[in-house]
Amino acid sequence: MSVTLQKGEGGDTTCVIDKTAEDIFVQKLSSFGKIYSEESGVIGEGKYNITLDPLDGSDNFLSNFPYFGTSVALEDDFGVKAAVIANLADDTVVVKTKERFCRSSLMKPDFKDIVKNPNSKVGIFERAYLSKTYADKLKAAKIKYRIPGAVALSLSLAHEVSFVILEGDLRVFDVKAGLYMCEELYQHKTNDLTIICQQENILNRLKQILLEDR
Repeated sequence: MSVTLQKGEGGDTTCVIDKTAEDIFVQKLSSFGKIYSEESGVIGEGKYNITLDPLDGSDNFLSNFPYFGTSVALEDDFGVKAAVIANLADDTVVVKTKERFCRSSLMKPDFKDIVKNPNSKVGIFERAYLSKTYADKLKAAKIKYRIPGAVALSLSLAHEVSFVILEGDLRVFDVKAGLYMCEELYQHKTNDLTIICQQENILNRLKQILLEDR
């Protein structure tokens, strides 16, 4: 499954498992519209645009680390209408539409509304290992965070953790569905930094820590 095929549209190397996952989604979703996939780019045509990351967290999957899944966003001319992010390792799926935002088991559907967790003690800092300055500033401030390694899945948890930080360029495949799920949370974005928080006071503290010399 780790055999490489090509460089994907998103810039990462496409493995057999990535392409296999993409083929399954294309078979199931192509009738709904044009698919823009991390692996193959634009596929097909139609009324709606579908942004797809067939396997979010490919390295985790290949390493048997249980934090990998899929990310799908459906949009029309007015923006995203619905998004689905699934963690295939723990059998959970998060779904957001204009009407509802909820989580369920994949195998035993029982959808329950997403609620904020104000008691969270840690945040998520995706790709912190590539950080040039922000990781050092969080360390100096003794801010706890995790680096699970799948951007869409981490964004789908933004209502449950203290914060989600993304550093560097954001690829549309990684964030389209996740940012839609975070649209009502407190956010701050610059060219190289995105901070998303449940609580405004935490956002303000992180801005002070990370952007104090700007």
